[in-house]
Amino acid sequence: MKLVFKQLGTGRPLIILHGLYGSGDNWYTVGKALSKHFDVFLIDLRNHGLSPHDPEMSNSLMTADLEEFFTDMKIENASIIGHSMGGKIAMRFALKNPEKISKLVVVDVAMRSYETSENFNNEARLHQKIIDSLGKLDISSSRSRVDIDSELSEYLKPKPLRDFLLKNLKRRINGEFYWALNIESLKNNIFNILEGIDSGGKTFNRPVMLIVGKQSDYVTSEDYAQFREVFPHLRIEELETGHWVHAEQPERTIELLTEFLI
Repeated sequence: MKLVFKQLGTGRPLIILHGLYGSGDNWYTVGKALSKHFDVFLIDLRNHGLSPHDPEMSNSLMTADLEEFFTDMKIENASIIGHSMGGKIAMRFALKNPEKISKLVVVDVAMRSYETSENFNNEARLHQKIIDSLGKLDISSSRSRVDIDSELSEYLKPKPLRDFLLKNLKRRINGEFYWALNIESLKNNIFNILEGIDSGGKTFNRPVMLIVGKQSDYVTSEDYAQFREVFPHLRIEELETGHWVHAEQPERTIELLTEFLI
């Protein structure tokens, strides 16, 4: 699949992969800051942003999409930053193609399967609730974003979550609203997306930084042992944030990334 992307700056290639319901634009502030030192690619993963929609979606397919991107862009070696879903893709890619990655940054996601973890029971229900809620909205007949937000608030109470999701709301030339997300594919493939990473006994022997939001449940101290086993050159940074580390503490995130990647 040919992925849509934005390219910023010059220098050594740096790939940034967003999380579920996101897009490359979510990382624009960070990407712009890092473009002073790198040739930054802000990628929209399949069924997100401006990239193509497809009924099939899994971590293995998204890893293959990234491999195709490297080939098309003639990138022989790059560093990768991956947040949440994007972090899992980044880890899978690095383990499968270690010669193509110089440094890896994983932001607030563990290697384990979330669909079966005790921790993720609540999170899995939340993801299903989000997807169901978006699917219930008849946005084509809505007159404004305010109306859509009001309707969405009946299903999802947290305003920051709604604001994040509504970034996927787009408008056609005729004024009709539509979702950039492929909601149907996300609904049908959510457990493929939540699957864990099986390293197959492989290790990635280059520098890796794990950034964890301490107020998030996505990564716990119990996950660190698995990371260290697969990524022996691991550095862990814990920030006083929730899951959206880069949005909650952009300056500190940029500082950490710059110091680690350069």
